[in-house]
Amino acid sequence: MRRVRCLLLTLLLPAVLVTGVAEAAPAPTVTAIPANAGKGWPVSGAEGVLDLAGRGYVEQEYLVSGQADTYAQDGLWTDDGRWATHVATTGNPYTTRMVVVRPSDPARFNGTAVVEWLNVSFGVDIPVDFSQSYEHFLREGYAYVGVTTQKAGADKLKSLDPARYGTVDIGSDSLSYDVFSQAAQAVRTHPELLGGRTPAVVLGTGHSQSALRLTTYANAVQPVRGVYDGLMIHGRAALAAPIGDSVIGPLSARIRTDLGVPVFVLQSETDVVASASVRQDTARVRTWEVAGTAHADRYGLDLYNAANARDRSINDGAPTTCDKPVNSMTFRYAENAAFAHLDRWARGGAAPPLATPISLLLGLFIRRDADQNALGGIRLPDLDAPVAAYAPNNSGGNVPGACLLLGTTTPLSAARIRQLYPDHATYVGKFTAAADRALSAGYLLPADRDEAVARAQAAPIP
Repeated sequence: MRRVRCLLLTLLLPAVLVTGVAEAAPAPTVTAIPANAGKGWPVSGAEGVLDLAGRGYVEQEYLVSGQADTYAQDGLWTDDGRWATHVATTGNPYTTRMVVVRPSDPARFNGTAVVEWLNVSFGVDIPVDFSQSYEHFLREGYAYVGVTTQKAGADKLKSLDPARYGTVDIGSDSLSYDVFSQAAQAVRTHPELLGGRTPAVVLGTGHSQSALRLTTYANAVQPVRGVYDGLMIHGRAALAAPIGDSVIGPLSARIRTDLGVPVFVLQSETDVVASASVRQDTARVRTWEVAGTAHADRYGLDLYNAANARDRSINDGAPTTCDKPVNSMTFRYAENAAFAHLDRWARGGAAPPLATPISLLLGLFIRRDADQNALGGIRLPDLDAPVAAYAPNNSGGNVPGACLLLGTTTPLSAARIRQLYPDHATYVGKFTAAADRALSAGYLLPADRDEAVARAQAAPIP
């Protein structure tokens, strides 16, 4: 368990005195990247991996250039997140890229843009939150914007496709916070990014290492820049990223309770032990822990493996393999519901429902049932009517460190399946009841409930 926690924190790594919203740097310039530039596609993009056109969407890529501020910490940063900082330097030039996925018919845009701080834990931009929730975004008319925010992602772009990304440059990760702020500015001030539309709501999101940086962003930058209407912090540990050039940030960080926008903290089983000390539910912060899930899973990996085969950005494009089957729990359903709640919350609607946390023993071990599935937490129908045991960590594999975060799926024995579900009707009945409980609790969207029940009806169980 100690090794799991240490490696998770390694991969996750690479308040402001609130006196009103501070004046930001001038809005950045935006330049469209020709579709046929360089190799002819966006690195880590969705086109060619998903049928966007068939769903009424287009993918376009842009260069974004501006001058970023850097920040420095003031005083002691305590775990309440009420952190003081100051602008350390100004006028630092940068050029980054945005991948925009939006409705091809601007009239279908629902008014919400989701801006993702692309994850670089494996040395290249990975759109983790898009890989989980693209179905929800596309069916509901969201615009999605993936932003290269850190130096590692920028450098990798140039090495993979210098003809397309030769001007991309982020000098250091100390620029990342203002780059992320200016991404929101660009979305708000350049209607061409969204097909001529201006968003009513801009949500920021990030996973894993990006979640640690968003924790710092929420506590130290959002209060004075004020450019996001809500934040999704997905897969965080208790610590936060440094604000400047230091290597280590605060070791314990809650989200400040005086923040003017809502923050949703969304956690998998893998994340819980490393974050249990900063659990919180307040008027502006909601935390969900999703039982049976892993930091990354089969659903997201399938999408990224396809993109990686095209881009050859990790392991020369080979798919990621692990010692055991990767976790296939339906985390995406909870993330879809979380985005729907955050969107409504950011528009002034009701706060998301509270959720029971995953049950821990001594704060270090997850309590489990007889089938070795977690107790407590968000209960999705695939867990409450199980056909497998779902664990948060794996081993081995061809990408160092990845499998530890990808979890496992271990099918229940045929005898146990028969004991639980003597016939198919019993399985469908139990699964449907579990889906309806999750729907009623607000942890499952109607469209996902219907998809899940249809899967159960088609499954050869027992």
